[in-house]
Amino acid sequence: MPPWLIQILDTMPVETQAFAFSLFFVAVAWVGVIFIRPFFRFWLRNQPRLNEIVNYASAGFSLFYGLLLGLLSVAAYTNARDISGFAGREAAELVSIYRSALAYPEETRDEVRHLVRDYTLFVVDREWPAYRDGRVPVGGENRLLAIRETLLGFEPATVTQEIAHRSILETFNAMVSLRQQRLAGVDPSIPEVMWVTVWIGAGITVIFLLLLEVRFGLHLFISGLICTFLGLMIFMIYVQDRPLRSEVAASSVPFALAYERVMRWDERP
Repeated sequence: MPPWLIQILDTMPVETQAFAFSLFFVAVAWVGVIFIRPFFRFWLRNQPRLNEIVNYASAGFSLFYGLLLGLLSVAAYTNARDISGFAGREAAELVSIYRSALAYPEETRDEVRHLVRDYTLFVVDREWPAYRDGRVPVGGENRLLAIRETLLGFEPATVTQEIAHRSILETFNAMVSLRQQRLAGVDPSIPEVMWVTVWIGAGITVIFLLLLEVRFGLHLFISGLICTFLGLMIFMIYVQDRPLRSEVAASSVPFALAYERVMRWDERP
């Protein structure tokens, strides 16, 4: 799909995107029925039992194309679910670090908690909106570096502090790993060559519809129904394939809840 078209789609609400996908395929089919089908009829005017031949030819194609769309749908959904899970687990690790910071002396505890709050708010207010444009602001990595430097700069004075400090470092490293896995949702996971195959298959589907020999009005009705569902299927794969750039997949809610329920209570006015 051309980058300029992706940029246009990203500016639309998800409902408008679904309508645009279906409308595109229906429009292509109806234009074909009105302007291209007459040439097919002239070319195949002496072919007996045309519909049976078309049905026979399209049956095998529909099987493999439907299987391709089904597998891509499952793969895209699984990826979107995983990305959402990474976000939830990352937010949980942030809460764990925030709470475990109680084991530090007051100065270090306040510094760690301040940095964790700042990172959480940055993810909600700055990073997530930037994902819609396909960008990952560098501020997130800079804030993680500040947290890491603060943690590594602390020298435990007691056995209790040493145990708690080691646990916090392990939790922090796990959180960073989850963040990197989450950020994979900014870019599409389905290879471009597979998208090319999907679009070619959609074109062949429309051609098979144009070859049918039925009344004009019924032809428009049948092609419209099939192409509406075809557009919705491709739309579903498209939005699930980019879970951090879509309104229907992963969201920043886990981070917002972590801030509101755990970190906000000790914010100073």
